[in-house]
Amino acid sequence: MKAFRGEEGNACPQELECWARRMVDKCEGLPLAIVSIANLLSQKERLEPVWKMFHDSLTWSTTTTDNTRLHTVSRILSLSIRDLPHHLRNCLLHCSMFPEDYPIGRSRLIRLWVAEGFVKGRGQRTMEEVAEDYLNQLVGRCLLQVTHTNESGRIQFCRVHDLVRELIMAKSRDEHFAEAYDGRPENMSQRVRRLSITNGGKEAYHHLKRRMPLLRSFHWFSPVSASLISSCRLLRVLDLCSAPVEVLPDEVVCFFNLRYLSIRRTNVRRLPRSLGNLRNLETLDAVHTHIEELPSGVAKLENLRHLMVKKFHRQTSRFTVLGGGVKVPGGIGKLKGLQTLKAAVADDGMIRHLKKMTQMRSLDMRGVTTIHSVDLSISISKMEHLHRLILMANHKEDTLLLADLTPPPRLRKLSLYGKLEKGMLPHWFDSLANLTHLVLKMSRLKEDAVSALMALPNLVSLFLMQAFEGNALRFPAGSLCKLKSLGLCDMAHLNCIEIEETALESLQELRLVRCSQLQTIPRGIQSLTGLQKLELEDMPDELVEKLREWRQHYQSIPIIKIWYHINGSWIVERLSCPS
Repeated sequence: MKAFRGEEGNACPQELECWARRMVDKCEGLPLAIVSIANLLSQKERLEPVWKMFHDSLTWSTTTTDNTRLHTVSRILSLSIRDLPHHLRNCLLHCSMFPEDYPIGRSRLIRLWVAEGFVKGRGQRTMEEVAEDYLNQLVGRCLLQVTHTNESGRIQFCRVHDLVRELIMAKSRDEHFAEAYDGRPENMSQRVRRLSITNGGKEAYHHLKRRMPLLRSFHWFSPVSASLISSCRLLRVLDLCSAPVEVLPDEVVCFFNLRYLSIRRTNVRRLPRSLGNLRNLETLDAVHTHIEELPSGVAKLENLRHLMVKKFHRQTSRFTVLGGGVKVPGGIGKLKGLQTLKAAVADDGMIRHLKKMTQMRSLDMRGVTTIHSVDLSISISKMEHLHRLILMANHKEDTLLLADLTPPPRLRKLSLYGKLEKGMLPHWFDSLANLTHLVLKMSRLKEDAVSALMALPNLVSLFLMQAFEGNALRFPAGSLCKLKSLGLCDMAHLNCIEIEETALESLQELRLVRCSQLQTIPRGIQSLTGLQKLELEDMPDELVEKLREWRQHYQSIPIIKIWYHINGSWIVERLSCPS
């Protein structure tokens, strides 16, 4: 029972069982109500008077109409929210700013909570790590719903249940904590501290021109004039993600309190030269913009923790190489607290400064040349906290020389784009015991080089693109036993895949993309009893026909999709199970 998680046997004590049954009966079989009650009880003492008092404090209805059932759930959810510690309550109320059913990204939400000041450091843990604990606690209390996880089970996206959203929107509005403007002027208060525009952006312009002296956070989910933000000089958060913005107002550099600035997926082409005035900025997100170079003032942002820049790159395939990097100023080495650096172009000065960034958690370097390899390897070896690394060669003929690299012990995600020396994996590959995600593109590995991959004990996701030059790819018995997702793309010589018994025993998803010589179904695929999805993209007609015939006899794979690229559009064929 959820109310007794952590207790030996998870059994309900006999003296409490009658009260537990009474409360479950009153929930009218509504799962959200039952789970919420269980979460509340898990925080209470296991004493009969305490449980009786809790039962009596609830307002139960004697009727069973749909409206009264909703009232029951709302009442219980209100208690769940009231019972939250202050820091979790703030984080939950903050989620009222997102539109209905909006997929909220984990990393974005965590950085917003940090910027808002909801999170306090704990020992040697970063605030981002503590904030992720907060997120997991809210999910555990069923106040946020997980919509997507990665292969390791880590939350990728979440949403707010409709009933929870209604409750926290009302509480946020009553307390002037936050408002989500939906086009109705009565929902606008001059005392609001956090504002998001979810609808009616054009109408909002006339209502928002009035002064809002307490406004600290502004989120933009609906088209509206950028001039609105010019007077909001006390903002801590400015989130313009996906907004129809082409120019960031120069007045933004006067927002001294700004901690979080996002122009992700906008048409902005440059940042103000005086960006360095934002000395309190912690997160700068300029991913998928048209910015090619950052102003020199970025090097003055001494509190910056997350610098994410990635030039917009039009995707021509469902599985393509990443877009181009962005030039960063030479003095970036002064930012010793930087934890995230995404899509920065490598140059001699940049590589030298990297060795000072020992707090780095996630590093993504583009345009790496052979002459950078030694200094880059030395710098990366000093990043003991690094858990994600992306290295992309400047050109397909540039070789990534990584023999001198000592991989950080916490490395979990690794992506290498470019030729590897002598067509072999670096000698340290077999030491990557904690690696869970691996992407290799343009590696040109020899047939006998992949044995090191098969020995990675905790790998859950593997994607190979132009990475293997052999004819046959064999997965030996017992290999990659935790792998859940496997993608093989642009293997020009591959004509045979063999999966031995007990290999890939956890595989759930297999993707085969543009392997022009592969005309036979992978041998041993029928032994993959956990396989949930098989996808083919621009594969030989011979393989497709064999797969259609094979499907008549094997129905164990729930989803089989075949993708075709025709006249610039993607067409998908789904092979259904025979009735």
